[in-house]
Order: sequence, then structure tokens, then C-alpha cells
Amino acid sequence: MFQILFIVIFCLIVFLLLRRKQVTNTKIQKFGQIEAFEHRFIYVKDSEVFYCNSCSNWLQNRYECLICGIVVHKSCVKKKLPECKHVVGDDNHQWLHGNLPYNSVCSFCNQICSTFFKLEGASCMWCQRVYHDECAKKIDTQCDFGDLNDAVVKPSGKMTNPVIVLINKKSGGQQGELFYKSFNRYLNPIQVISIIDDGCGRMIKFKNVPNAKILACGGDGTIGSVINFMKLNDMNNPVGILPLGTGNDLSRVFGWGATNEHLDASPFIEQVLQTDSITLLDRWQVRIGVKQVFTMFNYFGIGLDAKFCYDFHELRKQQPNLFTNQFKNKFLYAKIGFLDLFKKREGLGKRIKLICDGKQVEVPSEVENLIVLNISSWGGGIRELWKEKDQFKEQKMNDGMMEVIGVTSGIHLGKIQIGLDVPYQIAQGKSIQVIYPKQSYIQIDGEPLKIGASTIDFTLIDKVQMLTNSTSKSTQMESKILRTMDWALENKLISLQGKNEILNRIFH
Repeated sequence: MFQILFIVIFCLIVFLLLRRKQVTNTKIQKFGQIEAFEHRFIYVKDSEVFYCNSCSNWLQNRYECLICGIVVHKSCVKKKLPECKHVVGDDNHQWLHGNLPYNSVCSFCNQICSTFFKLEGASCMWCQRVYHDECAKKIDTQCDFGDLNDAVVKPSGKMTNPVIVLINKKSGGQQGELFYKSFNRYLNPIQVISIIDDGCGRMIKFKNVPNAKILACGGDGTIGSVINFMKLNDMNNPVGILPLGTGNDLSRVFGWGATNEHLDASPFIEQVLQTDSITLLDRWQVRIGVKQVFTMFNYFGIGLDAKFCYDFHELRKQQPNLFTNQFKNKFLYAKIGFLDLFKKREGLGKRIKLICDGKQVEVPSEVENLIVLNISSWGGGIRELWKEKDQFKEQKMNDGMMEVIGVTSGIHLGKIQIGLDVPYQIAQGKSIQVIYPKQSYIQIDGEPLKIGASTIDFTLIDKVQMLTNSTSKSTQMESKILRTMDWALENKLISLQGKNEILNRIFH
């Protein structure tokens, strides 16, 4: 009896382990001195006409490689196929045959070279130039990698100012996957990292590469996880942002925008390549009780906004098919918030206890939503939340201080969103503690959590270097200071500890 029970339990454990979501590294194939990733196919169903890169026959619904762009029939996937885009090898053109965009012009003879009638013509996987098959034989075999040459990690290993892309393919409905495909078209696949498929580990290869920049693509949660991984591995490369989430508050404050209508990665690569402005962002630890520890970059909320956020995430888990693009996500979030307006409130302001820099601060009794801010954007782009007045200083995201504001209701929140009202300014300090005596909902950078009675402590961890599109004089000055500090560290004029101490004195 016990043997049977043991076997059943063992089988159940094995089954559960097999069902766990694993991080699988993309496999590399070797062809002599050349290395390339295995093809990563997705099924595409649309009305466009393509020709199979294996059998050359017409196909409509197709299997397309997200890395190199070849298209094949389902029956051809397991056949011998052209090599995927090289990650190691020579710096020559690598050709993708046929399926050229409509009205493509040959870069050699300047004549139309696209056709709907057969697999004809060639495009280079690196420089993106297109040619007639005969014209491709007449040009120099070595590729110049096109307009984005400086951003590319060459197959030979040469690099100038590489842009390392980390992307969450599930962000923004289908946008994440489409951007992943586009980045692979322009860059070396070794520098385009799918966090879902491969984790962040491959980024460490570029830890000591001079002038390397990180482009994190996703929502605020994705950006935070990339930065936390970098800090864990002592990486200090500046980070740019491609916003693909719902709120994208972190992207907004650094001037990278809120949404993306165009699914072409090249403008973003070029923008990161040309951006030299760097500023700092405070990174905070949020400790809930003894065991739960989180990292915060944007804001913390307890009450109304956290409940909206929690309901939104629960609905997304239960019905993921509803969340297919950023606009629909925002509409659903607004709908959940509207329905919550009519629910009975629990009197958060009467129960919560707030301690700032060791002193208890009174919270207005009518407050139903307490927010601890690190940045100047909240709730998907609500700005003008804090003003310098009386005992309160100007809000900055790198001054080692947080700001605490309060909202009284969903109607109050709506007025704040359209600029008809302002939140309560409650406290500002370097050390914040929130004590709440009963079960509640919280959110940290848009990630919701249901907690019991808790004491929540906020403490500064360190600072992060961020790329910014801001053209303000203060940002430009901060960027000059940071570049000077990096130069001094690189030339061993100061230690890392000395650099951090100087920066703390400047910004605090």
C-alpha cells in the first residue's frame, strides 16, 4: 500500500515539475567557423502572398522565423533550411532570398526588383539593402551594416557603440513579439534578448564592453527586472526604454514616450545610439513585515489604485485574450476603475499610520488612497502631482527622498487626471514607514499584491544610470557630471566608492 502511495506521489511531483515554466536558452548551431541560432518559427495567418524559402512554392498562411525572416510551409519546417542569421562569422552580406517588399528598388541598378510571381531577388539580413539575384553577385561581399552600423555587434566580434536589447515579447499585446522580430532584422541576434525565452543572463557578455547601452523594452515591471538583474551583476550601463506596457510611467519621465504606433525598431535603435544624456534614478527597497522584500523605482500605492490594479491583473490572468493591445488594456483598466467608484470604502485614512524621517505625520481622514512617489508620473501619465511650497522641496527622482500624496475617492482621482484638482501633499523624506492594521491591497510599480496587517518600510538602495531624451538644462548638467565621474573612474583617478560618495553629496 505504501509503495503504491509512494509511486503515485513521485509521479505527481515529476508531473508538476515538468509543467513548471522553464527558461530555455536559444540553441546555437555551428557551420564550420560560423555560428547561428536555430530558427524560431511562429505561425502567421494573413492575406499576404509569400513563397517558401525551402521548396520555393507559393504559400499564404506561413511559418516565419522571428530571427532571420525566412518563411516556410508547415511541412517544410523540418527540412534542411537556409542558415539562420549568423551570430559569429565573417562580416559579409548574408542573403535572404525572395519575398521582397512591394516596389523594392535594387541598390545596384536602381530598377524595381520585387515580384509577386516567384521567389526572386535578395535582401541582406544585415544592411537591409535589396538586389536582383544577378546584381547581388556584382557587389562587394563585405557588408557595411547600413545606417545602424555603430549599434551592431558584428559577427566578427567588432563593435563600436552596441545597443543591447532586452524585450518582453508578451508586453503590449502582440507588439512585443513584432518588435522582437524587427530588432532581429537590424541587429545581431546575440544582442537581442527575449527575457521570456532566454532570461537576462546573456546580457552579462556585454558587461565590460565600452560604450554599450541597454535598451529595455516592455512595461515598467520589465524595465525594473532588467535594472535589478544589472545591479545584481555589477553592471552600470545606461538604460534606455521602449514603452510597451499599459502605464509606462518610467518611460514618460525620461522622455521616451507612452506608446508606439510604428512597429519598426530602427528609429528606436538610432535614437538610443544618438542619445548621450544620462541622469540618475533612485532605487528603493520596500520591506513588508519581515519576509517580503521588493524593489521600487516608480511608486507605491495602498488603497484605491492598488485595488484597481489588482482587479485588472486578475482579469488579465483569467481572460488573457481580452488584452491584445495597449489601447484596449487602458480601456479595460478605466472600466474597472469606474465600476469601483460605487463600492463602499473602508476608511483608509482613519486607520493608516505614516512615519516620515522618524516622526509621525497625520494623514487626512478622508484619504482612501496613499501613494509614495519616487518619480513625477503616476497611474499611466498623471503629472503635476507635487509642488514646491512651504516645507516641501521640489520633487526629484535622484535626491534620495520620496513624496507622499493622498487621494480621497475615484471622483477625486478623475479630477486629478484631467487637471481640475490636486492630491493632498502629505509628507516628504528620506525614510518612510507605513503601518496598516488590517488586510488591504497594495501595488509596487504597477504590480499588485494582497496583504494582511503590515508594517511597510522604504529605504534607499542605490542609484541607476538612465538614458534620457529630456533637453532641460538640469538634465544636461547631470549628464556632464556623470560622464566626468565615469571618465575619472575609468582612468583610475577615483574609486567606485569615491564616485558614489561624490554623487550622493551632489544630488542629496
